[in-house]
Amino acid sequence: MIYAIATTESKLAHKFSKTEIFTFYNEQKEVIAVYKNPALGIPGCSAKKLIIDLLHKMACDVVIVRKIGEKTLARLLNAGFKVEQGNTRNSVLELLEDARLHKHSLTSPEQGVKSKCS
Repeated sequence: MIYAIATTESKLAHKFSKTEIFTFYNEQKEVIAVYKNPALGIPGCSAKKLIIDLLHKMACDVVIVRKIGEKTLARLLNAGFKVEQGNTRNSVLELLEDARLHKHSLTSPEQGVKSKCS
């Protein structure tokens, strides 16, 4: 099982798509890779596709987020990823353990943040 955490300054990022980096962990809770967010500075849906491509490239199973928009959450779920919501106050080890136990699973797009644009 490979976990991806959207991180900023070694903590869970507040906003998934605007995170600085994605840190990937294995089941032993060891860092296996760190990538800059490929979507930074790129507007629109093509940016989200770059993130999904990175997650697929890393054979990621579970994505850990704090806040995520409805549309982006839908894209992740449709791409076959499990999505877990974490708390920015938790340590990485706590986030990974909560994800392993499926404590805060996001299973439908409606659980994401609604778009401000209509």
